[in-house]
Amino acid sequence: MKIISYNDLEHIVKTGDVISIAALSVGNLPVEILKNLAEQHDENKKVNSLTFVVSNDISDFDDGFDLDSFVTRGMVKCIITSLVIASPFTVKAVKNNEIEMYFLPQGIIATQYRHQSSASPGMISKIGLNTVVDPRYSGGRANDVTGEDIVSVIDINGDEYLHYDFPKIDIALLRGTYADEKGNIYMTHESHLGEGYAAAAAARSNNGKVIVQVKEIIKNGSYNPKDVFIPAELVDYVVVNEDPKYHKQVIQDYYDPALAGHHRIAESRQRFPKFDARKIILRRSAQFLSPGDGVSIGYGINNELSNLLREEKVSELVNLNIDTGIFGGMFGSGKRFGMNYNLDARIRHDMTWDFIFNGGLDIAYLSFAEIDQHGNVNVSAFGERLNGSGGFIDISQTVQTLIFSGTMVVGSETACRDKTLEIKEEGHTRKFVDSVKSMDFNAAYSRQLGQQVYYVTERAVFELTDAGLKVIEIAPGLQLEKDVLSQMDFKPIIAEDIKVMDPEIYQETWGKLQYSIKGE
Repeated sequence: MKIISYNDLEHIVKTGDVISIAALSVGNLPVEILKNLAEQHDENKKVNSLTFVVSNDISDFDDGFDLDSFVTRGMVKCIITSLVIASPFTVKAVKNNEIEMYFLPQGIIATQYRHQSSASPGMISKIGLNTVVDPRYSGGRANDVTGEDIVSVIDINGDEYLHYDFPKIDIALLRGTYADEKGNIYMTHESHLGEGYAAAAAARSNNGKVIVQVKEIIKNGSYNPKDVFIPAELVDYVVVNEDPKYHKQVIQDYYDPALAGHHRIAESRQRFPKFDARKIILRRSAQFLSPGDGVSIGYGINNELSNLLREEKVSELVNLNIDTGIFGGMFGSGKRFGMNYNLDARIRHDMTWDFIFNGGLDIAYLSFAEIDQHGNVNVSAFGERLNGSGGFIDISQTVQTLIFSGTMVVGSETACRDKTLEIKEEGHTRKFVDSVKSMDFNAAYSRQLGQQVYYVTERAVFELTDAGLKVIEIAPGLQLEKDVLSQMDFKPIIAEDIKVMDPEIYQETWGKLQYSIKGE
């Protein structure tokens, strides 16, 4: 390991390099490395045509030293990722065919690094079959200029699999808290553990370089050897952070010991969800839980599920998981996403996908943007948005019970009175459409997998059947034709014994979720 200055980066990173970054938002993001690479390009224009492999959405939400800073400088040839939300100039460049972009499943990207050795034929998986990443759809290509097929269908003993042909890693740009004098990397202050070890190993396999940004160099033996996250043998260069604002633990904080698991807090730093249509949806969705369930909490509306469970005093009845490697505790939501306290366990991002792929979860809560008559779901491309699906595809093809949650119509206004729902003003965009724009969840394939699938809105609950989408419940106070069917581009199957959704959830204070979960 060699300690270098930021000025040395221009002699290491070269035009055409494939760069891996293992981070989520600002967590684990080596912002100061990115800042110096961008600013050096302003001076010499030497490094261009870069390919970035990033499993998750990244941004420092501050000075913009993230994907946008490289795209706007014309330094990027291609990006392979699962999700882009915080980089608007990158999305614009993709829409304008200025750069290549592949949206692939997050779990596939995070785990594929271990398949880049000479002993492996590459990443082979059933994850992604019959979805937008299947080459029989788009192969994950996000625009017309993205021409190369990096996903193919192969047959192994009569079964179909997808073969993902990822480019070899030239540079791994990583972050840790400390490096010791030998170059061992520790994640002592980090809020979560990414796939940095696997990315470093993949770079080494390709004779590439591993560069790690740390807070400081510590003496050998300062920490227990079992706390080493990346061994020195995989680390080529270390740079020491100079400005703390480029080494923040999370967006809001440079360092909070509780987020690193060093102590527990007595009370959550987030309020309970306010009473509105989203809270009603969360309540009804939560009624599908059973004691002891392993629960995947997705991004979007379901990110508030942890707070609802706390409010209902049932958190201890189930086991929560976020695919970044977080188990249990108080999960942050909204602008505090990734700020998780009082954890039961924390493991590497890529290992979390091992847990998920091997049946570690019982039920998953996912969002939706569009649903069609067959039950197919689009979560990644709607309106002017083109953001990818994150871990949606990995999870939705792995977990046996799926709950898709969301409001029925975009922009509608509702109110509750006497435990009934009232539509005060109808919305402007339907979510139940003839055909989904992006096949992120394939309902027919789900039936082959034997999954149980429900779609929960504030107005009605639907179930996936062999014959298509069936409405099985309607909100109290609503009329099926006027308030539900008229807001859909198709007519679903209607259950003969259609039920009324629990009226108790349509009031400010509830407190009865425990009875649903316990079956009482």
